[in-house]
Amino acid sequence: MAYQFIHIETYSRAQTKVKGTDNHFNSAAQVFGEARRVPKYSGHVDEVGKVYRLGGTHSVSQLEARHTALLKDLTETVTRKDGSTYERKLRKDAATLYTEIHSHPLPTSTFLADKKTHGPEIQKWIKLALEDFQARMTEEIEWTAVMHVDESHVHFHILAINPKDPKLDANKHHTGKAAAAKLRHTLDVPTAITALPKPELQKRPRKPKQPRPSKNRETQRKNKIKREAQLAKWEKECREVEAHNATLLANWNTANSAHLKSARKQRGAIPEKDAYTAAMKALQDRYYEAVGKPCGLLRDGPKAERLSTVEYGVRQKNAQRLAADIETIERDRERVDQEIDMVEDIKACHANSLTDLSQKQAEFDDGLDAMETLITQLETGEAIVLNGAIQMQKPPRFLKHLFRKKAHESRTVGLFRRLCKLIAQRVDNGRNVVEITPVSDEPEL
Repeated sequence: MAYQFIHIETYSRAQTKVKGTDNHFNSAAQVFGEARRVPKYSGHVDEVGKVYRLGGTHSVSQLEARHTALLKDLTETVTRKDGSTYERKLRKDAATLYTEIHSHPLPTSTFLADKKTHGPEIQKWIKLALEDFQARMTEEIEWTAVMHVDESHVHFHILAINPKDPKLDANKHHTGKAAAAKLRHTLDVPTAITALPKPELQKRPRKPKQPRPSKNRETQRKNKIKREAQLAKWEKECREVEAHNATLLANWNTANSAHLKSARKQRGAIPEKDAYTAAMKALQDRYYEAVGKPCGLLRDGPKAERLSTVEYGVRQKNAQRLAADIETIERDRERVDQEIDMVEDIKACHANSLTDLSQKQAEFDDGLDAMETLITQLETGEAIVLNGAIQMQKPPRFLKHLFRKKAHESRTVGLFRRLCKLIAQRVDNGRNVVEITPVSDEPEL
């Protein structure tokens, strides 16, 4: 095959007969045992191989122990016909284990013969399938995934339980069953057809009691004859009751089959069944987009459209080319994303540089304005220098904070601080006289 394969199912503790078989039964214990390759449950495998764990919250053994522990004390509330309720242990046929089987079209023999070549292909398929599984499940789910390479095709199993559910209900994670149950709750009239009431069967007659023991041999002989006659009569009556009951059940089965057939014909399509089918098809579509298409697998097999071998081969090659194109697009997308990130980093650095330059420019302008105010007040006498300290009225904000030295200061602030100190020193030495020597623009001779 060259198409995708995913199968989901739920299991209970009770053994359920597999449809279409005579003596094949499935149960949660059987599924756990097969996943671990327990010999008792691995008769379908010619030579049992190694079990490869792929991921999950537990190993198979740990998940099985967790499943058993949760079921040990789990109870359910049952409502009687009169409306009263009582508690009992969860019924054995309640679905408590959710499973998925994912199979790859690559034959196991081909994979084992050249793991180096086919390994990346299988690893990609597993990675995408597990990511899709986790995206479909709730966060509370506990699960495990194991791969087998001892059957015809490479495949892996996912086993999961729903510990937060009061009944450990696995059907809530089954796409089809959950969709059918959701619709069923909205229907005013149940679509399930009720069978005809079963006939009341006759009870088997009670077995005659043993005669009292006696030490007298003659009495013992008579009691034996009497006992044999009683048992013969009792067995005859039992056979008559059984024959009568068998006739009643046979007649009921015939009448009930006709009743169900007629009722189903009148009922028509089953909404829950349609919801189930639609949900399962949607699951396959989703799986194809998330796993099948990127891995070069077809959505459907050749029988779905009755394709010829040649037509199916062409479609398979197209699917492989599509997968290669998707991989190329993904690589290009990653490269473009990296380039976009690089451009964004450059833009951010440029914006930070502009912001820093703008702050420095504003700081320098504030310093120039402050120096201009200081020099003006020194010239007019509004500011004086006393003992190396500048005293002035309404000093600019820049000068107020100029001498509050911080651990980290800008170059501009440091330069203006030095300039103020130099001005104060010069003015103080010159007795508050500031001399400005004009500089000629004409060249000296």
